[in-house]
Amino acid sequence: MTATPIRPIDPAQRSTLGAIVTEQLREHVIHGRFEPGTVLGEVSLAAQFGVSRGPVREALQRLVQEGLLRREPKRGISVPRLASADLGDIYLAREAIEGAALAVIVSRGPGGLPAELDDIVERMRRAILDKDDRALADLDFTFHHRIIEAARSPRLLRLYSTLIGETFAYFNMGSHHPRRVEVVAQHAEMAALIADRNLGGLQQALKRHLTGSHERGIA
Repeated sequence: MTATPIRPIDPAQRSTLGAIVTEQLREHVIHGRFEPGTVLGEVSLAAQFGVSRGPVREALQRLVQEGLLRREPKRGISVPRLASADLGDIYLAREAIEGAALAVIVSRGPGGLPAELDDIVERMRRAILDKDDRALADLDFTFHHRIIEAARSPRLLRLYSTLIGETFAYFNMGSHHPRRVEVVAQHAEMAALIADRNLGGLQQALKRHLTGSHERGIA
């Protein structure tokens, strides 16, 4: 029996409505636009997005899988209330994932990554001078995200994307950096250690940074 051939998907149709709704809803959750504990209903969200319930249902299911939303019996899907213990677990997982990415980068060679990270650090310094905490938080995210991307592991990147989303959802996108100069200095140190391919120093610096970030409540 001859199998029915699969028809190629038109590239223009690959970004489905469900994917668009998922991305927008993810941004709303990460940016703290829903209060923790808020129940998210398909009907009301569909009306707000101006779509049918199907894409909204798809988006909600995806964000539950990512850990950004929580499904509870008899209550439905809601924005979770994360405790300090949850955040500690997130940072524990981040240390494992970022540490693995750094090991790959050091083994393979960092290429142009240190220069990219130095540029991000310089932009962080300018954000401090401008007193722009939101830009500083975004650059903090970009710094770590580039390290994961540089490892060229789709699975590490997928795991990390969920964890960083949970991190910023907890802090409403890291709206404050109490020790701004210290945070920038830690990132500068990591960039220099990557350039030197000093894995032992990197692992220690990463642990100090993530432990301090947990205690201070930043990314």
